[in-house]
Amino acid sequence: MTPKADLAYSQGSLQDYAECARRFELRYLKRLRYPALEVKDWLEFEKRLRHGNRFHKLVQQHINGVPAGLLGQSLTGDDDARLRQWWAAYLDNGLAGLPADRHAEIALQTTLGGQRLIAKYDLLALEAGGAAVIVDWKTGDRLPQANQLERRMQTVVYRYVLAQAGAHLYGGDIPAERIRMDYVYVAQGGRRISFGYSAHEMAKDEARLLEMMADIGAARDFPLTSDERRCKFCVYRAFCGRGEAGDLREYMRDEEYDSEEDAGAELDFDQIAEIEF
Repeated sequence: MTPKADLAYSQGSLQDYAECARRFELRYLKRLRYPALEVKDWLEFEKRLRHGNRFHKLVQQHINGVPAGLLGQSLTGDDDARLRQWWAAYLDNGLAGLPADRHAEIALQTTLGGQRLIAKYDLLALEAGGAAVIVDWKTGDRLPQANQLERRMQTVVYRYVLAQAGAHLYGGDIPAERIRMDYVYVAQGGRRISFGYSAHEMAKDEARLLEMMADIGAARDFPLTSDERRCKFCVYRAFCGRGEAGDLREYMRDEEYDSEEDAGAELDFDQIAEIEF
């Protein structure tokens, strides 16, 4: 099966391809539903997903003008202790030093090599002629190594798409050197891992993205990953005969945890206006 001409790429789909071409094929080309649980401890995992999604919703409401005190009043249950911790870290450190023009849960799209490339941002904080900051809230327990995070497709795609498609928000073309991406880990008190950008890095990212898209377009086979450790946490392992679900504690220790991505949330690509460059 070959990719459709109208396939839209995102950081999630490209990360899947980088990690396991077979998973990319099953999810984005064959569009199969998830046949398996991601981890054994599904109830606890589901609770973490629910908390992560609630946190993102709270932040979106706050950015859009709902008072923090009013939002905090909803976090009173025994089940909300984790959320209260994250919310306090967000209020203390989440918005520190960011430009005042803020856009929560916003999607941008550009084209590259004749293909759509899409990014959905937790927060864009912009100052015309000044900084253009991408903020991504992370609710996982583990703080990854910066070099590991820098290689991930989220860092590559988010910065690139903002540079190419964010002019209407910024008030003009965004120089790459004005862009910064902040991963904010609220379970660690709002600690940040930040990455700047440059024209040189943007050119390298464009070449990398074009190469990946060309590889996908030319592919006849989509092989399984050689790293079978990943299969423990893959919902498609039943199609590959790769064993049973892994343990939640191992997942949280070994994998970068992203509640929205892990919940399988997909963008409605057809609702995003295309911005050519």
